[in-house]
Amino acid sequence: MDQEFSPFLLFTKKHIKPETPHLKLELTLGRELTAESRCYVLVTIHRAGSDSHDSPCILSWDQNDAIAALLLFQHTSDGLRKIEIASETENPTSKTPALQTSFKVNGSNPSLRELAPGGKERFMMTMPKRFRDVLVEGEKYELVWPGGEIVIWDWGTKKEYLGMELGRKMPKTCLPATRVTIAFNKFGQGATEEKKRGSPPPIAEGERIPGAPKMSVTLECNKSVPLDSMATVKITVLYEAPADSPDITFHSFPFQSWYGPREGYRLYRRRANTDSNSWEAIIDDAISFMIVDDPDVSVHVTQDGNFATLQPGQTWSTSKRLQDQGLGILPDDVKVGDVFRIVFKGVELDWWDWGGIEDHGETVVKLPCFLKGRVVEPRDNGGRPKLIVPASNLVDFTIV
Repeated sequence: MDQEFSPFLLFTKKHIKPETPHLKLELTLGRELTAESRCYVLVTIHRAGSDSHDSPCILSWDQNDAIAALLLFQHTSDGLRKIEIASETENPTSKTPALQTSFKVNGSNPSLRELAPGGKERFMMTMPKRFRDVLVEGEKYELVWPGGEIVIWDWGTKKEYLGMELGRKMPKTCLPATRVTIAFNKFGQGATEEKKRGSPPPIAEGERIPGAPKMSVTLECNKSVPLDSMATVKITVLYEAPADSPDITFHSFPFQSWYGPREGYRLYRRRANTDSNSWEAIIDDAISFMIVDDPDVSVHVTQDGNFATLQPGQTWSTSKRLQDQGLGILPDDVKVGDVFRIVFKGVELDWWDWGGIEDHGETVVKLPCFLKGRVVEPRDNGGRPKLIVPASNLVDFTIV
């Protein structure tokens, strides 16, 4: 790293101990930063192809560990200037780094990473509002990870540690310093034009394809949501069919995402003390980035959490969080009295098939490397009719 950053760095490559995994951190801007977007950073942890062990390693490190230590610098005519970032007053627990403590591996630990020699782990980090607020349009910045040590780690795999406690291991493994440039360009017209232009109408029931199962979506949420709280929308998917109809297995992730102009969720706002018909679209930037450089991934549909099976008349449910300490999709300037409206515009499911768990124990499909996307193989859903899901009901909630 450049000499200008040296006084601020805590751990660099020279601090890597031979008997630990040799790790490298890479930060890249998740999408172009604009006046209307949030700031997303793609985090990649690399492990060297050859270090002291040939076996995989597991370690605990996530977004909270990173954000607690990140530094921000602004390019000026006099060189780099360190920007002081305020503490997160809305969430006092995030003011200081969480202590690295041991935990039981249960298969769903969000901070747990597994790295084979030469392997890598990725996740998308949403920068908190206190970072975003100091960025000025037209300026350039450097986001710096000053380096750190990971004490919760060991040699082995997640599977080998399942049901066991992963604790502190010495020596600590080093995650050396790195940085990413954030160029705040004067763009952002695309989102504004989309708002002015409006969006196509939702998918209607009459667009369903004969021969495909019938599914419908219902949304529910509290009518009032406190300003400093979180709005959660419950999403219920119903398989509409007579009792003697066959079960169905389907890709459930499309009911949680936003694919195109006539698919997925839309959020609208009516500002406090404005006309009852004055609704404006809220643009959700979080769905615009995908990792595409790694190979597609094969998954068993009965073993992957993004697939589900329903019997006739059964429902599958999930939820969508709309606000979470500045990390959700509600705008930053939300005020008491604002009314929000959400609707699911409908979707064309990318994969479904007749039959339940017992029928699809060996069924494998391919997903893109980032997993949260459309099924890429088979591309035509095996020739089965398109399963068109029409729009849901509208639900409104008021900020109080």
